[in-house]
Amino acid sequence: MPDTYTWGAVTMLNDGHRLFPTSDPSWWAIADNSGREPQDTDDGILWLDFDWNLIISSPENALCIPVKRDGDGERFSTVTNLSTLLSLSQEFEWPIEDQNTGTIYSITKEN
Repeated sequence: MPDTYTWGAVTMLNDGHRLFPTSDPSWWAIADNSGREPQDTDDGILWLDFDWNLIISSPENALCIPVKRDGDGERFSTVTNLSTLLSLSQEFEWPIEDQNTGTIYSITKEN
C-alpha cells in the first residue's frame, strides 16, 4: 500500500500496540506489530474512534479501544489491557464506559 500519511513520533503502549500521530492532533492511528507502519499491518490503518467511549464490555468484561478502518470507516474495537485503557483515558481525556453498569469514568491529567 502506498504511503498516504506522514506519521509523527510513535508511542509504544503497554499492551503491545503502537500509536502513530498525524499532523492533525485529532487523528491517531493504532497498530499492532504485524508491520512497520499502520498501512503495512495486517489490519491496515485503524484510527482511534473518539466518537465512542473506551469500553469495559458486557458481559465479557473485556477492555476495548474503539477504532475505525481507514477507507471504508468500518467501526469496531480492539482488545487491550487495563494499563493501556487507563493511559489512553488520561492522555486523551477519553471517558471509559462500563457497559455492565452504565457507569462512565473520567481520568484526568495532573497539572
